[in-house]
Amino acid sequence: MKFRPAPLDTLSTIISIASTVFFIGLSYIFITKPFGWIFVLLFFSILIICYLLSPKEYYFREGKFIIEKIYGKKIIIPLDMIEEYVFIPNIMKLKMLRTFGNGGLFGYYGMFSTVEYGQINLQLTSMKNVFIIKTKKGLYAVSPEATKDFETYLKNAVTATTGEISELKRREGKIEYARLTILLIPLIIFLLTIGMILILYQNLPLKIAVHFDIYGNPDRWGPRTVFLSSNLIPSAMVFVLNIFLFLVVRRVSTKPYIPNFLVVFFSIIQLFITYVSIDTYWRNIHQTHIISIFWAIIVFIVIMGILLLYYYKKIIKSSTT
Repeated sequence: MKFRPAPLDTLSTIISIASTVFFIGLSYIFITKPFGWIFVLLFFSILIICYLLSPKEYYFREGKFIIEKIYGKKIIIPLDMIEEYVFIPNIMKLKMLRTFGNGGLFGYYGMFSTVEYGQINLQLTSMKNVFIIKTKKGLYAVSPEATKDFETYLKNAVTATTGEISELKRREGKIEYARLTILLIPLIIFLLTIGMILILYQNLPLKIAVHFDIYGNPDRWGPRTVFLSSNLIPSAMVFVLNIFLFLVVRRVSTKPYIPNFLVVFFSIIQLFITYVSIDTYWRNIHQTHIISIFWAIIVFIVIMGILLLYYYKKIIKSSTT
């Protein structure tokens, strides 16, 4: 028995159209820049991959419930592993946090954390009329177009296999919040960065190179006061964003590791901004970069990629097994 996913809801439609227009606009800007084709390829890859991984169909076959994507690995759930389910008219009313997934670009899929039910693998095209299905390997959420027919078939199919399927209840118990002491990391980095920038500023000439191309050559000059604004403002913005995201995520996360990871992730970005400040100073004083800008960016990207891979394997993937 096959069931079509519901049409994209209004939010997902707006996000999909706006993101497509935005990436096309960025591509038009970047295509004329050095190595711009890399960014253009990245922009269109994001759109294509997000579309291909969106849910295509839900169906029951040979004792299994299958979630099929437009392209990619199917999610196969044996009916004898389904234990409970619940119908949610509007899943956005839950205290929900996206932990590793897509939040509206051609659908909602991936891992989301909720206070009410814990970690859920969303495979949705709409946030309304959602079924959360509990299995022995975790929770899954689907949004079929024919909700009544889907619920009837799900209950009959599972009951015929296991003898019963009960209603999924909301979780009870105290939430383990992340401790505020971890905010000392971004605070210390921010204060040290401010102090360092103010000290270095005193030794700069009145006119300095304030911007460099990908090869490290100066392409814009300005007064040394630009050194303050171009480094202090980004550092302050990332610091405030770090604190804000931690406090917001902390309220809706049932486990402290998610907000804690965000603090570490954005603290690395703070450190990179600090390095850029030091490198700008070094280039103006010694006429050379600490290391080439190209390799500095590569190292930064690799570090962030390793962090995200660790987050996925050790935190998200392990929570579904």
